[in-house]
Amino acid sequence: MPNENINGDGYWTSFGNDPSTGQPLTLNSWIDRLAPRAWAVVAIGTCATYGGIHAMAGNPTGCMGLADYLGWDFRSTGGLPIVNVPGCPVQPDNFMETLTWVLHHAAGSAPPPPLDELLRPQWLFGKTVHEGCDRGSYYEQGDFAHDYNSPKCQVKVGCWGPVVNCNVPKRGWMRGIGGCPNVGGICIACTMPGFPDKFMPFMDMPPGGGLSSMLIKPYGAFIRRMRGITNHTVNREPRWRHNREALTTGYDPRWRP
Repeated sequence: MPNENINGDGYWTSFGNDPSTGQPLTLNSWIDRLAPRAWAVVAIGTCATYGGIHAMAGNPTGCMGLADYLGWDFRSTGGLPIVNVPGCPVQPDNFMETLTWVLHHAAGSAPPPPLDELLRPQWLFGKTVHEGCDRGSYYEQGDFAHDYNSPKCQVKVGCWGPVVNCNVPKRGWMRGIGGCPNVGGICIACTMPGFPDKFMPFMDMPPGGGLSSMLIKPYGAFIRRMRGITNHTVNREPRWRHNREALTTGYDPRWRP
């Protein structure tokens, strides 16, 4: 949502013209007309929810998310706050699942969707990328990638997953497949309200990445060693599996009379 209060003599965005004046109808004027009458207001994508790339520092338009424009205490005619489903782009199942819940609520067959303080669906954004990441166990073991060809944890090469609320690694992208870290990409925090300003420059190690990876390293090295020993042990068949005449499984029919 651009700030039309600072548009000078022009306008930032428009959709159609006012029949009475012939002047462009700005996006803001459409929202001003529609939002107060809407049964529910759902913002889809990070630009709509929090401003996204268009709202980053240095932009001339004063862009903002829908809740910044309408007010975080806005309530629709259905009594709902704005429902934010961020993502750049939004994960399609997240979008449709949220919209379906809202429609079920409108039909009286479901309660209001539970939202967090940033108006995101709690069941979708209540966990971090790291908690659902295929590479998370490498972090626990202090085993980090140093380039993008490695299957290991990518915190040192710019991944923000440990502090980003997003379910894409767990859910996948299309039909359960994909998700940025799952396919070799880092998490750049595209679902977060501070995106992109707070997460640039991309591909640089996050500020806490150096400290956390240093602290986890001795613990991870010990865990890796212990698991390696156990892995070696359980990668052997039991000794009684053999093709000899004596049965050596320890079988003892002592319960028989």
